[in-house]
Amino acid sequence: MIREIYQKAMSVLMKKPLRLWGISLLSMLLVYLAGIGFVGVPAVAFAVELLLGASMAFIYLKAYRTGFEPACADLFTAFKKERIWRVLGGMAWKELWIFIWALIPIVGPIFAIIRAYEYRFTPYILMEREDVKATDAIKISKQETMGFKGKMFGADILVFVLYFVIFAVLSLLGQIPYLGVLFKLVLILFVIAFAALVGLFLGIVQAAFYVETKNRPAPQQPTAYSPYPPYAPNGQQPNGYQPYPQQPAAPAPYPPQQPGNYAPQQPAAPFAQAAPQPSEPYAAPIAPQQPAAPGAPATVRCPSCGTELPAEAKFCPSCGERMG
Repeated sequence: MIREIYQKAMSVLMKKPLRLWGISLLSMLLVYLAGIGFVGVPAVAFAVELLLGASMAFIYLKAYRTGFEPACADLFTAFKKERIWRVLGGMAWKELWIFIWALIPIVGPIFAIIRAYEYRFTPYILMEREDVKATDAIKISKQETMGFKGKMFGADILVFVLYFVIFAVLSLLGQIPYLGVLFKLVLILFVIAFAALVGLFLGIVQAAFYVETKNRPAPQQPTAYSPYPPYAPNGQQPNGYQPYPQQPAAPAPYPPQQPGNYAPQQPAAPFAQAAPQPSEPYAAPIAPQQPAAPGAPATVRCPSCGTELPAEAKFCPSCGERMG
């Protein structure tokens, strides 16, 4: 994110660097003159400094958003009668609270730096939002900088880290005999350019963070789940409606058998014999023959005519069939 903001801020600065530098120089000159002219009333000089600071912040913001070419008249935007007292009160309220936090023993400067980054969006809020009260601007700024204070601090520190690295490298190269004179000249030009443009660059970077935090997507609010989907005619789902994913039903432990289907066979126990299945319809069992009473003569029947004959008969007297 810091890299993208650096690139955008540098592109904005390179369009009209002299115009922005001249307007910022005019702002510093007016603050200096106010301090001299109201030497006996420092509150007036302080008020002029706060209003000019808010106007410069608004110029950086418009330059980053639209790339417009600023004019000297834009430096007095905060002095308009419909907003001067609200902007002045909000800016003074911000400085007062930073000063109060700085009064805490030992850790006061650390807390003051943290609050300064939390209240950094105050001039933009006061200049853009007419409905915001002067004392509420720092509260809104605190909410909107949440999650971005570390990135803003890193973006500011990184500029000076790069400056000291380049300064050290050019200084070492300047020690080279004969060729070192060229590097010393480059070093002088680099220091002058940095001193002239660092304030403008950081001002645009600060405005860039305000724009990027406003453009971030809002977090989605969880919606209450309803087990019944909204009604839609003809089975069509309304636009944007996503049905709640249904959980698969647990399989029944013993599903009912359908006609024509066969239940899975269970493996038979070892050494178990299958029960015999009847192949014919059930019939009554044939009663066993009763043994002949003891002492009665044994008889047989002729296989041809069925005549009862003694057991020792060789031929049937009725039909002549041979017995045995």
